[in-house]
Amino acid sequence: MTNSELTILSLIAEAPRYGDEVQRLIDERGLREWVTVGFASVYYILNKLEKQNMVTSELRSDGRLPKRKYYHITEAGRGILQTAVSDLLRQPRAFGSGFELGLANLNVLKPRQVYQVLSQHHAELKTRLEAIETSWQKHQESEHPAEHIRALYTHSLAVMQAELAWFETFLSDWQQRYPGVDQPDPSQPTPAHRAPTQHSRPATPPPHKMIQKLKRPPKGE
Repeated sequence: MTNSELTILSLIAEAPRYGDEVQRLIDERGLREWVTVGFASVYYILNKLEKQNMVTSELRSDGRLPKRKYYHITEAGRGILQTAVSDLLRQPRAFGSGFELGLANLNVLKPRQVYQVLSQHHAELKTRLEAIETSWQKHQESEHPAEHIRALYTHSLAVMQAELAWFETFLSDWQQRYPGVDQPDPSQPTPAHRAPTQHSRPATPPPHKMIQKLKRPPKGE
């Protein structure tokens, strides 16, 4: 089961829902920070889950509104979902992502390159942390967050804050070990001003010379 399928199935496990409602909840809960689910993907995944007998559907009318297709989780779907969630929570997160692989081979970069790319990572991580903090604040202000929403946000914030602290310590130590790595590379030439070519537009003369030229009588007068 993919992360997108698990996310959508878990929303239906809470209560029967229609496609647009699933999409809205993904946005409201800020789940796109952890999983990528496009608008069209929601309906594709719902149809896929139904074909796999994890959900069933029914047309239901809410008052005067047009009938909507509501999805219900099946017993088989709930069992598969519980197994998938248990497997995710049972084991510590495995190392070996692209970032760890990069750290294991940072010796192929120059000290200034290491500082630059890790500084970029640090800045992007800080921006993402601020976005998640803002989203979590909205959850706390609007309603009492459910336990699973609280767990998702508080754990993610703790991990990102710890990672930011590591970056700040590492970058500070790197600066002390390699002084000047935070400065522009002196070996890179600064862009020089190009000499004017025959196609270049001539420079505009000063205003007082333009006025003198306009006042000068034409030849022959």
